[in-house]
Amino acid sequence: MADGARPPADSCVKALRAFVENGKALLDLAEKESREGSLREFIRQKIRIEQKQSLLGLIEAGAALYKSCASLRDAVRDFEQLEVQWDAFLQRLDDELQLSAKTLDGDHQSKRVSPDTTLINARTGETVTFEKYLGKGKKILLVLIRQFSCLLCRLHLKDLEKEQSSLDAHSIEVVVVSFGCQEGASHWLQDTDCQYDMLLDPDRKMYAAFGLGASLKKVLNFRNMLLYAEYVANNMEFPRGLPSIQDDMFQLGGDFVLDEHGRVLFSHCCQSPIDRPSVEDILSAQ
Repeated sequence: MADGARPPADSCVKALRAFVENGKALLDLAEKESREGSLREFIRQKIRIEQKQSLLGLIEAGAALYKSCASLRDAVRDFEQLEVQWDAFLQRLDDELQLSAKTLDGDHQSKRVSPDTTLINARTGETVTFEKYLGKGKKILLVLIRQFSCLLCRLHLKDLEKEQSSLDAHSIEVVVVSFGCQEGASHWLQDTDCQYDMLLDPDRKMYAAFGLGASLKKVLNFRNMLLYAEYVANNMEFPRGLPSIQDDMFQLGGDFVLDEHGRVLFSHCCQSPIDRPSVEDILSAQ
């Protein structure tokens, strides 16, 4: 085959069929295992990046598909059917576990973060109140992250760091919020070299106040899995969490700009891990 030429059509079809078969096998196994005991135990033990036969195995299968065939001319029926079955399964889990991913209502200007809200300084372990960040003549951009190993959260914060001069020009101070433990936060700070202040909200008071729920479907839906696979195919690695801590990959995040009194000026409740506002969107709302 000449350099730059596309793979033959039959090669693309073969790669796609292998992907669908792999996906069906993963889904069949997940269906079986999810009915053998507690759903919460199934989610905790069986949906893990280290387990090739978990639902997350679709990322590696998708990466192989992308590498085998860079462009697919037409979606085939089996591929489309797998997407329907995959998302329906995740929706069933959301429904049975009564998970929800609400959004902050449109009247977000009436929302206010209380200065008495207690949080933990991720670097020192000191308990602080949110009052520390108010009354300084600055706006606060709260970035509520998902699990510590969320790649998209890290990329979003890198984008903010690149635009720090623009944020400074608008008097916006970035504060990262996590629901995780201090051990996980210390590892995350070392791993990311993030210089922003980081607060821990172990009771998820802020997450609840902003209406940020959890959802298997919004995190692991079929289209998202293919996007994750594209990252892998482009040689991007998903961070690994510490095995000694319990994390929650299904918690959703969000970005919220507050004025110096704690009033919400801008809100973005993420509808998936990929759904983060651009710096331009954040600044244009000020």
